[in-house]
Amino acid sequence: MLITNLSLNLLLLVGLILSQATLAAETVTVLDRGEPYPSLVAESGVFWVGRSRENFNANYHLEVYSPNGHMIDSIRLTHSLSSIKKTGNSSIVITGINPTTHLTEYTFARLDKDRIRIKTTGINVEGFINFWIGSIGTLHYFADMGGNPNDNNQNPNLPAQTIFSSAGSNPSYLSARVRMPLAGEINQGKLIIVSSEGMGLSSGSIIEVDSKTSSTRTLISSKTAQFRGLEIIPGTNDIVTIAAGENKLVILDRSSGEIRRTFPTIGYSRAFNLVGHCAIVGNDETNTVEVFDLKSKDDKAMMSEKIDLPANEFHGITQIATDESTGTIFARSNFPCNPLIEVCDQDFNRVVSLGPVFATKTQNLCK
Repeated sequence: MLITNLSLNLLLLVGLILSQATLAAETVTVLDRGEPYPSLVAESGVFWVGRSRENFNANYHLEVYSPNGHMIDSIRLTHSLSSIKKTGNSSIVITGINPTTHLTEYTFARLDKDRIRIKTTGINVEGFINFWIGSIGTLHYFADMGGNPNDNNQNPNLPAQTIFSSAGSNPSYLSARVRMPLAGEINQGKLIIVSSEGMGLSSGSIIEVDSKTSSTRTLISSKTAQFRGLEIIPGTNDIVTIAAGENKLVILDRSSGEIRRTFPTIGYSRAFNLVGHCAIVGNDETNTVEVFDLKSKDDKAMMSEKIDLPANEFHGITQIATDESTGTIFARSNFPCNPLIEVCDQDFNRVVSLGPVFATKTQNLCK
């Protein structure tokens, strides 16, 4: 009987451990079935969530949540929330299109005594914002995939002028020519841009642009991997990105352009963010969240767990955000359904929290 009881206790313990191998995700908010944008970011202990659709129609709201999933405040914007980025100064920048003017706008938002405060500025017809790159002094830098409409370039093989600066509403395009910018950051007065050869192509580059001279320098170029996302490890020259299609996280030496390290990921990596000395990676195909210790000599994930929701409740990870103070991770799924050509009867677009157990593990590993 003693052996039986010990065996039973061991089985219960093993069962508990195995149950933690799958993430017990909790729904924070259900998004519209037509939601097209992966608007989610964590900044200064809160999570910012963007909504651009309600009943498949335009409905632009910015919401802010505490790590426990409680909504603190919500505010309506005049433009879509196609991109959200943190500024590093306890605020965020949202960019999108105003449906009335058909022009792009950008909004700086911050949380003040549990109320969202915003300032929105429109860009005139000579410029179009795809995303905010960053700021140097009073100048904000933006990417325009379509290119400068006043560019007099006649060479179809030469990339367009796709980066402009603005202190308000008037865009001033840099003479730098960067093909199809997908992401970017500013560091030491330079713009670090993820560039693609074209939609659907498995090739891309990371390019450094001098904000003063518009000179460009290709750090890395690949014919087999489209790079996705970009973050710079604080206090270093190292750039972290995802090599989409090759299923790996990459650390790139900014000075030499050499790949310092690679970390294999499970399936197609859609999004990542840096927290402490870790990279948190979300995989679209497998709905798996992986935590890589960038200081470890081991290139394998220190933690790797799958979201336990069925596909009709969470279709796939398109964006993740992590609160450094608690280790809490939010994951977003947004795959827009078109009611004109398909049956849209499943609420698989939503934001979920990955639970306190995984949060504690993340915080302990990465702090």
